[in-house]
Amino acid sequence: MLTVLLYGDLTPDRKAGLIGAVNVWPLAEGYRPAQSCQDLTPSLSGILGGCAFVGSDGTAAMLGGNDTDLYRYSGGAWTSVLDTLTATSWRFDQFGDLVIGVNGDAPVKFDLAGGTAAPLDGSPPVSDLVATVRQQVFLAGDPSDRNLLTISGYNDAEGWTVGTNQCLAVPFPSGGDIMGLAGGETGIILQKRSIKRATYTGDVTVWQFDEISRDVGCMAKGSVAVAGLMIFFLSEQGFKACDRNTVVPIGQDKIDREFFQSYSRSDIEKVQAAVDPRSTTVVWAMPGNPGRLWCYNWSLSRWTTLDVANSGVFSGFTANISLDAVDAAYPGGLDNLPFSLDSPILAGGNPLFLVIGNDGTVGTLTGDNLPARFTLQPQMLANGRRVRVRGVRPICDAAQGTISIDRRARAGDPQSIVASGSIRSNGSASIRANGLYIGTVHDIPSVPWTYCAGIELQYETEGER
Repeated sequence: MLTVLLYGDLTPDRKAGLIGAVNVWPLAEGYRPAQSCQDLTPSLSGILGGCAFVGSDGTAAMLGGNDTDLYRYSGGAWTSVLDTLTATSWRFDQFGDLVIGVNGDAPVKFDLAGGTAAPLDGSPPVSDLVATVRQQVFLAGDPSDRNLLTISGYNDAEGWTVGTNQCLAVPFPSGGDIMGLAGGETGIILQKRSIKRATYTGDVTVWQFDEISRDVGCMAKGSVAVAGLMIFFLSEQGFKACDRNTVVPIGQDKIDREFFQSYSRSDIEKVQAAVDPRSTTVVWAMPGNPGRLWCYNWSLSRWTTLDVANSGVFSGFTANISLDAVDAAYPGGLDNLPFSLDSPILAGGNPLFLVIGNDGTVGTLTGDNLPARFTLQPQMLANGRRVRVRGVRPICDAAQGTISIDRRARAGDPQSIVASGSIRSNGSASIRANGLYIGTVHDIPSVPWTYCAGIELQYETEGER
């Protein structure tokens, strides 16, 4: 007999179907390979966060910060542009040609046009959250006033005198600490137990604040990522998406329980989120070696995971680098470059999803294919009868790979791998195994391939007793 088992959605919480999809990206029908991280920059010791923005003149700048300095990446090297800082984290947003950086202390600015950095003028409050909403800057995260939102003057990122030019200080007596901000035409304020929307009115009150979610808020500051009108974040109930009007679950009965069972609360506080600007994918990075990237494609409503050593992620644009600068950074000559001349490292303003390595380097997921693994939960194939598996054929264009059989007598038994077979030249793997519940583990090594949709199982039923 022959049965086709399509991989479908990743749903480890259900303990049914596909319970593992590692080092792959989802397709409408199946999956494609994910690539390893390829370094774009040298190491920046102790980097806590980064950003990359494009100025009005088209020049791109990549910034990174550690606990004492703000650096710019240019000419193949990191150069300090502002020092003697006291930072515990770094988050950034753009206001015109200014990049506003917050770090748990006094905010700073980087001038994209001039290439210089300095403390942000106007005596802004201590902050670790920032967002640009219309023509004003929102700041929050003062440890001495955790539920206070401060709004800059109108069209003035350095106007912080409350009561002047629409500058406001807005306390929120309910909802708890402010955990995240999202900018755009409207502002979103994510608190621990509430989400509020800020709408510009231009009248005496200037801003109107409406609560769009009560008792559901954000549990980790680094978990917030913004893509246009959409905001993604991690709540106490799991992963959520907000379209600025409603909040909906995106990990319920899929990966929420798996995520929370994998990490302690102190681990979750280290999460960093970013959106891949070239796809409809948001990524939550859990640092480690290997760390894990939890990836959600919102157009397909599908999850995958990537095992990639990382200390964080961010999205932005590559910095402009001339060939003269490359030649200075790599004096061995262009023939000895560790990348090709059409590499993203040379393309200023190219939108990229960026990964911070554990060694402080920043890179892109553009290297060789990562070894992939698909795991199917054991299931009955013959309505209560044991079966004998004779062979497996992957629905996949990978020429190499291994398929293992997980056979169990009861659904709740632990994993029991009893047989493995390598993909032969005819596209199938010869395997001999028997059991009542049959699952598979499909491994694809670091080789070229483009899609994988499932497997075909060849089996025979055993006689009833």
